[in-house]
Amino acid sequence: MDTNKSTKLDYDYENLFDTSISNLEEKEISDLLKFNKIDHHYVSKTIQSGNQFEVELYPVFSKKEINKYRIKKKPSKAYKKNLNEKNARKYFIRLINNNFDENDYVMHLTYSNENLPDSIEEAEKNVSNFIRKINYRRKKLGLENSKYVYVTEFDKDKKIRVHHHMIVEGTIDRLLLKKLWTLGTRIKIEELEPDEYGLTGLANYLAKDPKGKKRWKSSKNLKKPLERKAFTRFSKRKISRMIENPTLISKFMLESFKSKDFLDYEIRYNKVNRLFYIYVRMKIKDKINFNGQKRRLND
Repeated sequence: MDTNKSTKLDYDYENLFDTSISNLEEKEISDLLKFNKIDHHYVSKTIQSGNQFEVELYPVFSKKEINKYRIKKKPSKAYKKNLNEKNARKYFIRLINNNFDENDYVMHLTYSNENLPDSIEEAEKNVSNFIRKINYRRKKLGLENSKYVYVTEFDKDKKIRVHHHMIVEGTIDRLLLKKLWTLGTRIKIEELEPDEYGLTGLANYLAKDPKGKKRWKSSKNLKKPLERKAFTRFSKRKISRMIENPTLISKFMLESFKSKDFLDYEIRYNKVNRLFYIYVRMKIKDKINFNGQKRRLND
């Protein structure tokens, strides 16, 4: 571990590294790497959400250096709002991957005309009542309160009726869950279908679907994604090699995280300080134990 890490400044690195490397020529990349003089080293941050494993490689440096290379212009309110929404969406996706799998359900809850709520607050109260019914049934079965995440979608201006998308813990029969929602008849309930990216596709759809305004809430019993930082896993030399030759990213990642499968990567850079940020997505391998059941291996 780097003994000087306490002198380094943590910061919102994703905000700083906002330009894709895909538009750069090979010589431009080489020049950026060659002529950079800012004192730095790289941190590897890993985020585990269920079987999804993300790696973020970013530089850290002293407060003196970051102030020297910081963009002076203050970001606009619109930019800050967009950044906050981006971070909230990222956390939303990780939360879903960390708490739900193929044993759980996604429900799409609608309202009949006579039950259409007058406000978003009333709509959310309806969902709370629905969750209470679910937990009552679970208690009778000797189960703890259900884990859930739900998104409320609405837009009066665009004439989008209030409705909800809910990811909810399984165990209770699907038909019973459907009967417990009594405020509408067009109700869909489906088993979750994770792919190699877990439930990222569904979570992205719920968070980014452009129709109307959205707000989401979740139960308090959800487990947070596991985050770790390492200060010596990847040297500056190894980082430079990955940037100059991205085909090495999968090789180095698989060598460093042996119980993971490589999925994809992204490289961004900062025009001001001439440094790079690498983002990698991986998947935890599933192994079969002696009982024929799947288990996950961690590094």
